[in-house]
Amino acid sequence: MNDEQLKQILREFDLKVTKVRLCVLDLLLQSRIAMSHSQITDALEAFELDKVTLYRTLNTFVEVGLAHKVATDERNWLYAIYSEDVQQHNHQHEHHESPHAHFICEACDKIYCFPIEEKQIDLKKAELEGFSIKQHEIRLHGTCPVCK
Repeated sequence: MNDEQLKQILREFDLKVTKVRLCVLDLLLQSRIAMSHSQITDALEAFELDKVTLYRTLNTFVEVGLAHKVATDERNWLYAIYSEDVQQHNHQHEHHESPHAHFICEACDKIYCFPIEEKQIDLKKAELEGFSIKQHEIRLHGTCPVCK
C-alpha cells in the first residue's frame, strides 16, 4: 500500500496520521502473521521507535478496531490486522471485526488469521440460554506451509 492509502485508513478510523502509526500500520498490513511488540520493534529497528509509543500505538489500533490482539499460550500478546477488518470498516466508528479464526503453527508458533463463516457459531442461541459472551475466538492448531 502506498502512503496515501495508509493515511486514508488512519483517517477512516479517526486517527491522527503520524509517522509511527504509518510505519506500524504498513508493517501489520504486510504481515501474514500476528506479531509481538518485540517483533514489531525489530522489524522497524531503523525507525528507532520508543517502546511506550509503540505500545500506545498498538493499543490505540486495538481500541478503535483497526487491529486485534491474540494471546499466545505463554500469555503474551500478538497484534494483527486482518485485512477484511479494514476493508469492511463501516465508516460509522463502530468497532467491527470480521469473523476469523487463528491458526497456530505447532512448529514455528506463528499465528495466522483465516476467514470463517459467521453462521458456523450460533452465539445468539448461547445468549438465549443465559450465557453472556463478551468475545470469542476460534483457534486452529497444525503446521503452516513453511514448516510442512
